[in-house]
Amino acid sequence: MDLVELLKRPEGKTLEFKRDLSTPEGALKTIVAFANTAGGALLVGVEDKSRHVRGVRDPLDLEERLANLISDRIVPRLVPELEILPWRRSQVLAVQVYPSGVRPHFLTGVWPRVGPVALVVFYGVFSFFSIRALLA
Repeated sequence: MDLVELLKRPEGKTLEFKRDLSTPEGALKTIVAFANTAGGALLVGVEDKSRHVRGVRDPLDLEERLANLISDRIVPRLVPELEILPWRRSQVLAVQVYPSGVRPHFLTGVWPRVGPVALVVFYGVFSFFSIRALLA
């Protein structure tokens, strides 16, 4: 992955910057969105609006943590490419997500809406409920 070229591009449907993973929920949602659509790249260690590269501390630990979060929280299983990219005296964690052949992917423990139906995803178990049935 070419970090210099990615930093020239603005954030959009296939590129996202995250300063850190202090709250990983946003990064996980981005990874799921990329897998469910056209794919994309997530760069951790880059500020959103300014594209300033802050880098990440302990990139190997962060890579392992993110890999575990992806494995534990995204269903069906998704295996993006994780890569540590050098940048001057720091490093950026890059996540390349390709469009999935087994869409849709979901985060476990959330209730995404699909029209008038809510899809409950909890530890890899899917259940469909009508919103009307839930409110009755």
